[in-house]
Order: sequence, then C-alpha cells, then structure tokens
Amino acid sequence: MRVLFAVLLSCILSLNFFFYSDELLGYSANIITQHNASQASLDGLRSLGYYRNEFQDEDLNFRNAVLRLQSDSNITADGIAGKQFQAALEKRLNQGQKVVYKDYVKASPSSKMWIAVNKSKKTLTVYWNRTAIKKYPVAIGRTGFVTPEGKFRIKAKVINPKWSGGGHAEPVNGGDKNNPLGFRWLGLSIGNKNKYGIHGNNNPYSIGQNVSRGCIRMLNADVEELYNTVGKNTPVWIGSDQVLRKWGVYQNSIID
Repeated sequence: MRVLFAVLLSCILSLNFFFYSDELLGYSANIITQHNASQASLDGLRSLGYYRNEFQDEDLNFRNAVLRLQSDSNITADGIAGKQFQAALEKRLNQGQKVVYKDYVKASPSSKMWIAVNKSKKTLTVYWNRTAIKKYPVAIGRTGFVTPEGKFRIKAKVINPKWSGGGHAEPVNGGDKNNPLGFRWLGLSIGNKNKYGIHGNNNPYSIGQNVSRGCIRMLNADVEELYNTVGKNTPVWIGSDQVLRKWGVYQNSIID
C-alpha cells in the first residue's frame, strides 16, 4: 500500500510540475555539447564572435553560439551542430567577421525599421527597409498554442514585466530571475488582449524549439538588445518561410 501511494504521489507531483512549467518548458534532446564537439567547430565559432561566456554552463554557451550562427545563416535555428551547421560554419568562415545576409525583400512595410519572424527557421530578423541588419534565434508556440501568423505591430514595451501565471501557476514578479518572460516584453497587436509578445525567458535551452504558449521567446541578452533597437508601432510580420515568401520576403540560406 505504501509503495502504491508513493507511486501515485510521484505521478501527481509530476503532473503538477508539467502544468506549472508550461511557460518554462524546454528540451535539451539531440544537443551536441561543447565537450563532444570538434575543436575546429568551437574555434570557428569563437573566431566569428558567436561564442560568448554568458553562462557558467559551457554547453549552453556552445549551443547559443550554434543558434546564433544558424540564424545568421538562414538555416533552421535548432541548436544542433549537425551537417547543415557544419556547412554553414564553413561558409561563414569564408565570409569573415562581417555577415553577408542572403535576404531579398520585394517590398517592405516600412522605409525604416521592421521585424520578420520566420516560424520555419525559428529566426527573428530586423530589417531597415529592404536590408537585413540583425538576426536572432527564437522559440515559438507548441502544438495547441501555435504562434499566430500575420502582419502586426509592437504596441507595448515593458521592462521587467510581471508574469501573471497564465491561470495555471503562481505569478512571478518582474525582474525575478525565475520569471518566464525574462526582463523585456514587446507586446504585439494581436487581438484585444495583451496576450502575445516577444520576450525573454528563464530557460535558455528552450530557444530553437516549439515550446511556448504562442509567444516568441528570445535569449535575454538578445531581447534586451532588440528592445533598445525598436520602438512602438514597429511592423512585425510573422509567418512560415512559405508565407513570408508569399509576402515577398525571401530569407535564403547561406548554403543553398
């Protein structure tokens, strides 16, 4: 009886944790760690400036470097140092320090700054008119909570946003390191409620995955940089690679 009770209690606690951690969810499967990556890959990422000592977790620093190179190369930003990554790294090393993006935009929504989020490649791109100027890896919505597609605008900017708990967990104060929204919130003009936004997170391993409840997650350092770059009413186009192409935004891979 005690054994059965212990098993049931363990299941209940696991289930509670699953619901509590909806916004904290992230996966680390298929990760090639710094320790089993080739020295050439690590040296290449360092020489290009992608590797940063942001965390005490060296494997996370390596994964973030992989993600940033992938987004700059317009290949799927999933944090996996596989064959596509190796091909892109070789191309980037040939380019040198300066990134040469292969984006082509037929007609932009602004003569100044705007954003495109490619859900297929899990990449957020900042454009100035028709020219790509910066790319970031992101996480998007999971099954049942897909990130909406469409042409929106940034309608709110918040430093250290408070997380409400989403109706299934205890709220977390703004500025808390355990806040699933991180330290910046860029609210989007989707519907009448402040439901969807571009924000930071407290689980950097989730970047490059389909894990959120519809929002667009970024690494905290990246979203803080973005926050300081864009203003309210900045256009934000969100779609799959196919949808963006229909809208005249071609984010061509460096290895095509």
